[in-house]
Amino acid sequence: MINDQQLKDLLSKGFFSGKMTPEFINFCLSHGRIRRYAAKQYLYFSGDEGTTLYFLINGRVRLYLMSEYTEKIIRVLNAPAFFPEVILDGKPYPHSALCIEETEVLTIDRLTFMRFIESNPSLIWLLYDDLALDLRRSYRQIRNLSLGDARLRLAAKLFALAHVHGQKTKSGVMITIPLSATELAGMCSLARESVSRILTELKEVKIIEIKKKDITIMDMENLRIWIHERASRSRTLD
Repeated sequence: MINDQQLKDLLSKGFFSGKMTPEFINFCLSHGRIRRYAAKQYLYFSGDEGTTLYFLINGRVRLYLMSEYTEKIIRVLNAPAFFPEVILDGKPYPHSALCIEETEVLTIDRLTFMRFIESNPSLIWLLYDDLALDLRRSYRQIRNLSLGDARLRLAAKLFALAHVHGQKTKSGVMITIPLSATELAGMCSLARESVSRILTELKEVKIIEIKKKDITIMDMENLRIWIHERASRSRTLD
């Protein structure tokens, strides 16, 4: 459980690249409300009225789209993270948000937040930077999903996850988000069986190491070369 001083420090250093102004931090502290959620509890569902913005303080949250037969994982958020900026337009939530583990968030009413931003227009650039980063991630995700080669899709996703959520260890770069084959399949729009098979292949050529749900990229440069060479072969075949 986070205390007031820890929350203030986290807002100061962990969000918006550490560029939150003292006024912005004080606004969040005075108007925000700490909420705690259990694992497998939803923050909101796709299509719900977009009334609340979230500062992820502790835990992990999965953003995803779900149809009758499939589930597409858009992104897994680690604390600290601010989301979903997209509802600043007043429209419904475009995706669902599920707590993967015990989670702690600071919630702020959207209309209250918007009134503060309108009174402090320079803060729009902080929101723009976050939105631009998310948009670039979306473009990269669309590009990777457009790859016809299942191995390229999965390898590109692992490379991206290691780049964003990687932690250096003696074995290489460990992806700090525990991931099952099913979760990776949802991220890459692949069948779970295909993901399991490709992970085994990457283990056999010593590109990755897997311990339970922890995936370590043993050498990021080797993975980059593997992706580049496979992409080059795919273009040649086309």
